[in-house]
Amino acid sequence: MRGYDAFSQTLKDLKLLPVFGNPGTTELSALRHVEDYVLTLFDGISVGMADGFSQFYGSPSIVNLHSVPGLGNSMSFIYTAKMNRTPLIITAGQQDQRHLLMEPLLSGNLLSFVGENVKFKYELTKAEEIPSAIRKAKMIATTPPTGPVFLSIPMNLMDEEINYEKQDDISINYNTNNKEVLDYVSEIINSAKNPSIVFGWEVDFFNAFKEAEELAEKLGCAVYSEPLSHRAPFLSSSKYFAGDLMPGSTLINLKLLQNDVIIFLGGDITLYPYLPSPILKGKKVIFLGMNIQPKFGEFYNVNVKIFMRELKDKIKRKCNFAKPLDLGMTTKIANERSNMGINYVFSKIKKEFSSYTVVDEAVSSSYILRNFMGYSHNTYFTAKSGQLGWALPAGAGIAMKHNKTLAILGDGALMYSVQTLWTLKRYKIPLKIIVLKNGGYVILKSYASSYYPDMENKAFLNFDLDIEKISSSFGIESMVAGNDMDELKWLAEGEEPKLLVVNVDRSVPKLFL
Repeated sequence: MRGYDAFSQTLKDLKLLPVFGNPGTTELSALRHVEDYVLTLFDGISVGMADGFSQFYGSPSIVNLHSVPGLGNSMSFIYTAKMNRTPLIITAGQQDQRHLLMEPLLSGNLLSFVGENVKFKYELTKAEEIPSAIRKAKMIATTPPTGPVFLSIPMNLMDEEINYEKQDDISINYNTNNKEVLDYVSEIINSAKNPSIVFGWEVDFFNAFKEAEELAEKLGCAVYSEPLSHRAPFLSSSKYFAGDLMPGSTLINLKLLQNDVIIFLGGDITLYPYLPSPILKGKKVIFLGMNIQPKFGEFYNVNVKIFMRELKDKIKRKCNFAKPLDLGMTTKIANERSNMGINYVFSKIKKEFSSYTVVDEAVSSSYILRNFMGYSHNTYFTAKSGQLGWALPAGAGIAMKHNKTLAILGDGALMYSVQTLWTLKRYKIPLKIIVLKNGGYVILKSYASSYYPDMENKAFLNFDLDIEKISSSFGIESMVAGNDMDELKWLAEGEEPKLLVVNVDRSVPKLFL
């Protein structure tokens, strides 16, 4: 068997199809018998699509990039996959080994290039390594803490003869638990005066919403979601859910001021921007999970689904919290209709797309979007890294097999990965897209208004895009929403990709202290 046959057969054996990618000359030799290939017109988009696909379907994906240029184009997406803890197998073709000494075009130190953004990296030296290297890569990618791995594959290996042995698929046991930790944590909670729980993205990863709700019900205290969670951390419909923690030490300290014990289950703390307050000083803070690496407090490696199920039976009820009703929101929404305020816009989207999975890159309005759309299993995804350009390809990856997927992004964010529209059209992926058009980088304007007021109106923070023409140039149907937003019904109809432009209020919100 030739190396290229071993490559395609290994992908079948290890259930790693489809391949997402943008190939070049150094990759063609590997792809001769790969039939299930999703082409993107920019390398990074293939990583973003694989990221969304892998997270939603709970299995690792494989990406095929073009040597140094393709890897370079993809680094922000690889970094996001690292932050998202997404198990991706990223491959790139290396130049023919037989003339690497001459530093030919497209050659380079690919392992150094990916740096610390992957869990594992290796450049194959002979064709016999193709099956075992891919299997090892999948095993490392899916072993907690999960994340992307990288293989550099010299193009000449694909024409070498090898004796192929079928590769058994990977099975990882996530059922890690520890009775001593369970007893310790339950004792801490039971002896606390006012404990609180902060849930994180691993609740969605393990689909542990039932266990989280039952634990909150037993404890009876206010519970929160981790700051900037990239997946749904808790059922937002629960009466015990007190909202998301904001990514600032001072704001977190104020929110948890009355609590003496804080238990993070499947999540971590993400901070931005810098605030001088020491985080949760003087409090007992415990982090529990499999894919997190906290910077302070205590940490114990557990499967949060199993852990919560058993913890519930060992703790006492400590509080009688119930979140207050927001009685003024209805009036606020009605008042925003005339200028297309963001609360009004999201309230209309919620009515039409409540059953959809939302991929969020609204950035300056994300905290409001999360409040309106709510959290449940596999219904909310965003980029943990803060990257722009991730949501559109990630949404495309999810929508390949899930026809109720909605990407909500800003007009600036659209342009970072606009070539995704071509892939949507080419493969008839039924992603629905809402572009919130505010004519600039509002998140930067808000930051400038708090820290650099003289920069808020800089010309380079403003732009005007004819999004409908951009969309139609890729063959994607588009419309512009009117004040009643009746066009949302058109957007939801059919099995083809569509795009709706919403001209939203352009006032700059106060997002930073």
